[in-house]
Amino acid sequence: MSDAEEEKTKENIVVECLLESSPEKVWRALTIPELAANWLGEPGDGRTSPAYEILDTEPGSRVRYAWRDGDADMPETLVTFEISPAPGGNTHFRLTHTALPRAAANSNGAPMAQAA
Repeated sequence: MSDAEEEKTKENIVVECLLESSPEKVWRALTIPELAANWLGEPGDGRTSPAYEILDTEPGSRVRYAWRDGDADMPETLVTFEISPAPGGNTHFRLTHTALPRAAANSNGAPMAQAA
């Protein structure tokens, strides 16, 4: 199975691009709340606007956010930003958006993935 097929199986959305900014500048934009809000929007309540918070980081290379996008009935998702240096002082940027498993309402069993 190719990486693309494996990522599709996991129901991930993956975006990769080259940014014409240094990795340090991109890192600050992802991890300093005021700068992140300029790019991602002000974090909301998860009902009328996206709610997000940093879960963990690997300094200078990866940051993961918990994300709820404007619908309290939708499951929280995980958004991972990975950056690395690219030629010319640019940054290789990879965003992976992954839906987290959701437990069925009134279920006493193990969490189950939401049906597509």
